[in-house]
Amino acid sequence: MFSALFVYGARPTVHSSNLTFNNLTCNSVIIQWTSGNGSARVIVAKEGSTPDYEPVDGSQYSPNKDFGKSIEYGVKNYIVYNSNGTNFVKVDSLKPGKTYYFTIVEHDNNLNNTLYYVSNPPSISITTHSLNLNFTIKYFDSCQQKNLYEFTNTSTASFSGVTYTFDFGNGNTSSSSPVQRSFTNAGLVPVRISANPSLGCPNLVSKNVRVYNKRVAFIDFNVFDDTIQCLDGNYFDIDPTPVTSPLLASYRYNWDFGDGKSSSFKRMKKTYEASGRYKVQLEILTNVNLQPTGCRDTLRFDLVVLPNPAGSVIVNQEKQCSTNNNFIFENPDNTLTFYKWYFSTGDSSSSRITSKRYNSVNKFQVIHVAFSKDGCKGKDTIEVEVLQNLDATFSGLDTAYCKSNNPVTLNTTMPNGVFSGYNIANNTLLPNTPGTYSLKYLLKDQYCADSTEQNFKISDNPQPFIGRDTAICSTGTYFLDANHNGTYLWNTGETSKTIGINQSATYGVVVTEGLCKGSDSIQLIFSTVPVVNIGRDTILCKGGSLKLVATNPRSIYQWNTGSKDSFIYTFNSGKYKVTVSNPCGVASDSINISVQGDYCDLFMVNAFTPGNDLLNNVFMPRGRNITVKLFQIYNRWGELIFETDQNNVGWDGTYNNNNADMGLYIWKLFYTVPNGPFVKKSNAFGQILLIR
Repeated sequence: MFSALFVYGARPTVHSSNLTFNNLTCNSVIIQWTSGNGSARVIVAKEGSTPDYEPVDGSQYSPNKDFGKSIEYGVKNYIVYNSNGTNFVKVDSLKPGKTYYFTIVEHDNNLNNTLYYVSNPPSISITTHSLNLNFTIKYFDSCQQKNLYEFTNTSTASFSGVTYTFDFGNGNTSSSSPVQRSFTNAGLVPVRISANPSLGCPNLVSKNVRVYNKRVAFIDFNVFDDTIQCLDGNYFDIDPTPVTSPLLASYRYNWDFGDGKSSSFKRMKKTYEASGRYKVQLEILTNVNLQPTGCRDTLRFDLVVLPNPAGSVIVNQEKQCSTNNNFIFENPDNTLTFYKWYFSTGDSSSSRITSKRYNSVNKFQVIHVAFSKDGCKGKDTIEVEVLQNLDATFSGLDTAYCKSNNPVTLNTTMPNGVFSGYNIANNTLLPNTPGTYSLKYLLKDQYCADSTEQNFKISDNPQPFIGRDTAICSTGTYFLDANHNGTYLWNTGETSKTIGINQSATYGVVVTEGLCKGSDSIQLIFSTVPVVNIGRDTILCKGGSLKLVATNPRSIYQWNTGSKDSFIYTFNSGKYKVTVSNPCGVASDSINISVQGDYCDLFMVNAFTPGNDLLNNVFMPRGRNITVKLFQIYNRWGELIFETDQNNVGWDGTYNNNNADMGLYIWKLFYTVPNGPFVKKSNAFGQILLIR
């Protein structure tokens, strides 16, 4: 230990040393040191940071070892020690888990003239221990009868060696975590956790566990004794009374009325629509803050609805046709004490089984009243209906038809029926399928169906066949046969089955068999061997053509060009041959054609003499079947001095109304000529000498 000579009135020059701590707890610590050369020393403490207050010379400070209980200096600076005694001090009233800083300052202990050595005094910091006791509660089921909770220790400590203990009451403890427990009593059950050692920290935390009553519903059937009611006017009003719970809770009600219907209202208000024994169940669930607790209570009881004595009426058929209607009414319960039937026509019956006939088409309300031995009264209304008889007759159908696509319209007395026996669409019959048929019209109805049936026959039309169109290579008589039984009328006026002919014509016959008629026709050509003459050998101008015709009746043609037409057009030099055949024989002919190298359809002079002698006065195009498209005259300098697009119009030798000079002029011509079935375009040019 440092030793020094303490002199009053002199400022210390040596700081304390070996500043340490021990016995640290949650709220206290022992600070110890080796003294310097001062007569005494003061310790300044501060939470969270190094003290920023320096003792002032000449000042006296009153310490308090309980932190925060002395005078505050500066901001949160407190004096916890000021003495010349022992070299340690226990500081109390600290907060758990907080960091504190301590600075020790030497002084000469000269009362009002105290001198302090404040230059860089030694400092130390400590952090108190902390112990945070806590645990969580997990609710598996919080109902009194079957509850289960899980407790998990979530405590933390800044020191080791701590033992935690759960206390569940009645001496029931556990050091395990997590741990599960159940409780027998309803209400708020305290559960505690403690720690040892606690080093001055709080060592006990308590929480309440909510245990809810299992039985929370009760129905006093001594008050509500109307569990058996008659069907007519039954009404069950049941209000369950919840058992008072020591815990604040809300309840959810689930009713099952036993008839497939349910409700979530607290009070049962129910009318049953049918008799029977209904097993009613009420489930009450306990909720806290709208969240289920797992606690539920269930009540089950029976409600009986006695049958309506008049509710099981049997009618043989509720809808019947007006003819021979007979309604039979029966109440099958023969144990009743009273029966009554009111037929809505002023009459009634007191029998258990009764019958009634109605004389008009209408709906009738039949009221039945009956009493039972149980005291139930019943009333029921049955509606029966007398229906109009249906009429399925129809008209428009004959007994016999010839095959055709001519529509036959059928007229029904009542609509919306169904035809069968033949294909009928929209009440229309097409007699196009020969045969014998039975046509039925049915008005479908569950109660008053009606049908009508008529027979008819469709006969096929006669189909005479007098042959195909043909050529006859003969000059004699040819016979035609109708090939069908019946009566006959030929277009020649004859009425026999067979007729003889000897000239080309179209012949027809109409055969009548019963109501039906049929016809056939034939074209006959009396022919001979073909005769062919396509012309003599000839010469064509350049660009010209020639039509070669080999037409013969009912013949086949074959040209050496490959054509099979009765005529062709030729444009080129060569030999052209055709072979013609018909049923009577074969003939052929040929022709040689030469085509010149020049056009021979245009004639143009090379000089003309316009004047008053009326000879060769106009220069114009001339030719065979030409059509002028454009005719132009140019002078030696290339000027256009004349132009026309008309036939038979020429140049008169003038230009701008003056006689043109003698000499050579250039002409151009654009024209067309017929070329067989076509039109050929051509052009030409040359010189013309104008002489005066």
